[in-house]
Amino acid sequence: MKTLIPILFLFVSFSGIASPLNTIEDTKTLSENMVKHFLKNEFDQGLALVKPLWPLPEVEIDGLANQIRTQWPIVEQRFGQPTGYEHVRTEKIGDSFVRHYYLHKFQNHAIYWQVSFYRPNDKWVVNGVTFKDMLEPLYQVVE
Repeated sequence: MKTLIPILFLFVSFSGIASPLNTIEDTKTLSENMVKHFLKNEFDQGLALVKPLWPLPEVEIDGLANQIRTQWPIVEQRFGQPTGYEHVRTEKIGDSFVRHYYLHKFQNHAIYWQVSFYRPNDKWVVNGVTFKDMLEPLYQVVE
């Protein structure tokens, strides 16, 4: 199965933040709310949640929503109708980066959303949003 073109935007900029996130739990809540919109194909609404917290020009975030919408018919054709989601894990790099992974489950396969945050000072900002269909990075050894 071919990998979908990953959509990844990572930007480090620190100005123009409207309502900063205070805790890692806040970043997880925001990520989960965004993914819930994605399950309903509400990409504009999901990304609107992060616009005030993503130091990226709005036009670029809108472009990301457009790219996702453009690719989404391929996702639905290959994988079928959505059946739900689940939080897979959260990763950290020191006290400065956190990333949440969510499976977006379909009838025939799943993709995952990766939502990254950066804390340049004392508040978290969105650092990137991407989705992929190659699940190998998510597997964990079970013994």
